[in-house]
Amino acid sequence: MKKDVTICFRTSTEISNAVKSIADEQRQSISFIIETALYNYLKEKKALHGLEKDRRHYTRKQVSLPAFIMDPNAEIKEFKTGKVLDISLGGMRLSVPQGLNLEISTDSETNEFHVIFTLPEATQPLNLKCRSRRVADKELDTKSGPPL
Repeated sequence: MKKDVTICFRTSTEISNAVKSIADEQRQSISFIIETALYNYLKEKKALHGLEKDRRHYTRKQVSLPAFIMDPNAEIKEFKTGKVLDISLGGMRLSVPQGLNLEISTDSETNEFHVIFTLPEATQPLNLKCRSRRVADKELDTKSGPPL
């Protein structure tokens, strides 16, 4: 959603401090916290009339980059192959071949893994420590072949 309007308003010290506290806790801007609260209120009151909120903080760029993925919690430290499908400053989408024995959990205690890949025109590979947010199985499309 394009942000092309500025809104200014006065509020109490208590509300201002509460919004600042939430923003600090969630590591977000005050503007983002206020916009999210307004959006949720308008959605609840059915006053949006078809407005769709862009949930991403950063624009995703589609790529197709080979990657190595390692589960640091595995007994045997070995890299699995995968592919980075899109990337932004806030995250990435990975694809791994079906049947690959890779345990990626959504449990907050064990959801860390490492991804190593090289961006186009970069001289050094990136080694990222990642946390999974969503994990989904996708059926194999026999017409287009495997995802990698």
